[in-house]
Amino acid sequence: MSAKPILLATDGSPSAAEATLQAVELAKALEAPLVVISIDHPPSLVGGAYYGYGELLVEIREAEHHRIESVLDQVCAVASEAGVECEPVHGGEDVQVPDQICRLAAARKARMIVIGAHGWNPVQRVFHGSVSTAVVHEARCPVLVVRTGSVREFASAAELSALSA
Repeated sequence: MSAKPILLATDGSPSAAEATLQAVELAKALEAPLVVISIDHPPSLVGGAYYGYGELLVEIREAEHHRIESVLDQVCAVASEAGVECEPVHGGEDVQVPDQICRLAAARKARMIVIGAHGWNPVQRVFHGSVSTAVVHEARCPVLVVRTGSVREFASAAELSALSA
């Protein structure tokens, strides 16, 4: 990738769908490649592993890994349909999510980061945290936080990309 890419950070949630459309649209308009990162969020047992739960945790981690791969495939399909070069990056669980996003943006010399926002109120952010807020504060490049009022799941890449037409 020779041009500075647009970096899309997505978790595959409905709030990330609008961010995906915006990132693809920006990449196309700027004739820039798209780098998309999605990061594993497997649950863990506080205080370590408990007897009998080891196999369950392995299954949950595998399911999360496959979910992330599916999210990346879907975004790359949308980008491809729009004629945008797309590089998927499957983030790991060993580093905090905002740190991974910002490190990847710096490593790829991203033109900007595009990320969705859940639209939580201040109390909800206290309980759930805010990846988009942390990225805004940590990133060394511009960050576009895309808020959406519609909560909708997309059945396919074609359905998602049809919204941008």
